[in-house]
Amino acid sequence: MVAEYNHRIVGFMIYELHKAKLHVLNFAVDPEFRRQAIGAQMIEKLVDKLSQQRRQEIVLEVRESNLAAQLFFKKMGFKAVLVLRSHYDDTDEDAYVMRFTLTDEDAILLPFAPANRISEYDAA
Repeated sequence: MVAEYNHRIVGFMIYELHKAKLHVLNFAVDPEFRRQAIGAQMIEKLVDKLSQQRRQEIVLEVRESNLAAQLFFKKMGFKAVLVLRSHYDDTDEDAYVMRFTLTDEDAILLPFAPANRISEYDAA
């Protein structure tokens, strides 16, 4: 998934589709465009892909040192559910596994035709 502004990529997300979940592998927003709801829009688009009949959760890993990401995902409804010790190849840093689970209330709010892409971000 890609977020663009004025034909410039300002955010992206890479995820895997599994039978019962979506697994976010990589997620980033250009530092110049943070705190402008771009990350929230990408997560909302991903939540739109969930359904009560099939995939009901999103999981991801966040570095222990990345407090900003932890707080962002918590604000988006994710909960830390597990610690992976020495998870990363480039360091012995731990990772928090965070999970968003679709609830009955969330399912009511899902749109009928989820979109695949954020086309243009309106900074108004």
